[in-house]
Amino acid sequence: MSVTALPTTITTTPSPLPPGVERHGASLRINFMYRGKRCREVVERGQFDELSIAMAARLRQQVVDAITEGRFDYSKRFPDSTTAKRLLAMEVGQEQAVSTEHAHENIRHMTVAEGVEAWLMTQSSGKSKSTAINYRSRARHVLLSFGDRRLVDVTTQELQQFRNQLVRSRANPAGLSPKSANDVLTVVRGVWEDARKNDITLSNRADGITNHRIEAKSIADPFDLDEMQKLLWADPQNIASARMVVCNCWLGLSRSELVALAVEDIDLPRRKISVRRAFVQGEHKAPKVLSRAREIDVLEPAVDLLCQILIDAQHAPIEEIEVTHLDNLTIGKEQVRLLFRNPRTDMPWSPSALDRWFKKHTAKAGVRYRGVNQSRHTFASRALSNFAEPQWLIRQLGHTDDQMLRNHYGKWMPSEMTAASSAVMALDKALSDKWNEHRDQPNAEVEVEVEVEVEARRAHLA
Repeated sequence: MSVTALPTTITTTPSPLPPGVERHGASLRINFMYRGKRCREVVERGQFDELSIAMAARLRQQVVDAITEGRFDYSKRFPDSTTAKRLLAMEVGQEQAVSTEHAHENIRHMTVAEGVEAWLMTQSSGKSKSTAINYRSRARHVLLSFGDRRLVDVTTQELQQFRNQLVRSRANPAGLSPKSANDVLTVVRGVWEDARKNDITLSNRADGITNHRIEAKSIADPFDLDEMQKLLWADPQNIASARMVVCNCWLGLSRSELVALAVEDIDLPRRKISVRRAFVQGEHKAPKVLSRAREIDVLEPAVDLLCQILIDAQHAPIEEIEVTHLDNLTIGKEQVRLLFRNPRTDMPWSPSALDRWFKKHTAKAGVRYRGVNQSRHTFASRALSNFAEPQWLIRQLGHTDDQMLRNHYGKWMPSEMTAASSAVMALDKALSDKWNEHRDQPNAEVEVEVEVEVEARRAHLA
């Protein structure tokens, strides 16, 4: 009788894992010591092979090395880890406890540099990007004079002396313009107001520091019609860019509003343009004040130019842009076809690139160089010189009153005198007609005598 051999069961022992690498159910995890405690983190779930094990061992070694060198950031390495979240909560709690215990003592020792940085951080969250950049630039002057000193040690007299020495003068020819100096003083007042609110000082020591007076002077240097013609036709290869500038001589938009225009903003049948956004410091944003968000009229000279501009833009791609709202915090999205692009890059015009191109273009056209924004001043000056209704012009430019119009944007243009003279004649006739109806003395008895006397005086003057 033969004996049938029973099948032999072969047991396979799993190969040993590298130090610090372990199986946990169907997962692969690593363990390591951190701050005196052993921590474990899953690095692979489900099926894993020799490659997965090798990668886990390598990751563990990187973690151990980072801990040894003092550069390990638990939350960055394992962002979903419950251990990381628990450790972070403990650290925050400890920091808050220490901060509360020593807050009053520490804040009394705050330096001007620390105060400036805290103020700038606050401003950056509620101001436009360009304003925040300007504040940071102006703050350098404060840091150079007071940076290492404590806020509590700087006196009102020192701040007043700083104010006086800041501006350009005979004694300080390298100083700042009054406007730039006033921007610096905005930083000073803000920093020391924070010091008052934080009980570092009993009062705002910059309260009595007044702004420098700014002399009102026109910055308008408009293009005349001959110059506009030269600018339009000087360079056929860049005529699309030239149309943009010359067209704006009839629209009056700011440079940042002009380069942000989209096809969707133009309503030629109604001869209207909606000004909804500006392009500043590399980002689209809502107009800086409510009055700048407006609908403007398109004058006849701009219609033909706009028609050609729209033809040029008919194949422009539809793109989604982010627009920072008026609060400088929230952001909206718009689907638009931008009207104007830099022909060299096919990207939206940046202010610096537009300025560089226009400087070369004016030289090619034989026109004295002025900035692109003079196209806005050209519109305002020509409208004023032709006796445009001031309230209409203020609305076109996006202002709330005529202060900017009187002080900066308007300049009388002698080349427009023919039209102006016609307007004066029309005004003269209208007023004379109305006065003629009322100038006669109502007393009928002396009416004839007055007429005779008036005619005699006219004859004598003739």
